[in-house]
Amino acid sequence: MALRAMGVVLRQGMGMSGMSAPKFTPMLASVQPRRCYAMRQELTEQNIVWRRPEHVPSWKPEKSGDLEPYEEPKLERTKIKFLPVKDALEKADDVTKLLLTLKYGTIFERVRATRYDVMRDVQRHQYDTGSMETTIAMLTVRIRKSQQELLTTTRGLKHTVRQRVTLQETIAYRKKLLKHLRRMDYKKFEWVIAKLGILYRPPPRYVRFVTRKISLRKLVRHYGQDLRRERLEVYRLALEGRKADFQAEKAEALKWIAETETSLGMPVSVEVEEGEVKAVESRS
Repeated sequence: MALRAMGVVLRQGMGMSGMSAPKFTPMLASVQPRRCYAMRQELTEQNIVWRRPEHVPSWKPEKSGDLEPYEEPKLERTKIKFLPVKDALEKADDVTKLLLTLKYGTIFERVRATRYDVMRDVQRHQYDTGSMETTIAMLTVRIRKSQQELLTTTRGLKHTVRQRVTLQETIAYRKKLLKHLRRMDYKKFEWVIAKLGILYRPPPRYVRFVTRKISLRKLVRHYGQDLRRERLEVYRLALEGRKADFQAEKAEALKWIAETETSLGMPVSVEVEEGEVKAVESRS
């Protein structure tokens, strides 16, 4: 072991020919002062400040396009599964009617009642449960209920990754159906999103990432345009203030040209209005 360690030391200290290898000394280049901080300070002095936009998760209503929150059904209404025998329930006593309302129903039964109401607004007929607009309505109720749980309830605040992923997949599926409905029947597409309160954002043609440099360039460009507009407005007001003197000077010059041409026996090539002549006389 000692001989092996000695060989390693010798190989490190010598070159390929057995001679001692020269030690490598890195050259320290002259450090150029960076202008990053100076440029940022100059922009800050001109009130050009860029802050990275806050990230909005794709499952939140601001990103999914849901303009209306989930609407809870009235607890006094009868459960949906008892609607076919609604006439028979009218003959029952008050206690039975109360037990068959949503007040004593499960969360699933309440969601089912909301889904039934939303579906009735977009159904083609009474038994329509598989059309594209009906599927979009059912997915919308499911999405808004999941968003309400994730944003407000104690159980939702401790949500897992699986719940978020499931919600994102549902939103993506609804967006896919909206894209196909928009391509096939645009009038029905507009009617469905107006009924359900959905803001549809088509996918962008190009995806551009938000970066500090590009955003600062845009801010500087907007600042330059605003500054140019303000200075042009100030210059326009200054010219309007000197308009009266310019008109008087113009009238005086035109009058002199007309008098000179008349004295030389030449046809008058300018027209002098009465108002301009009066302005010249009043000025003189």
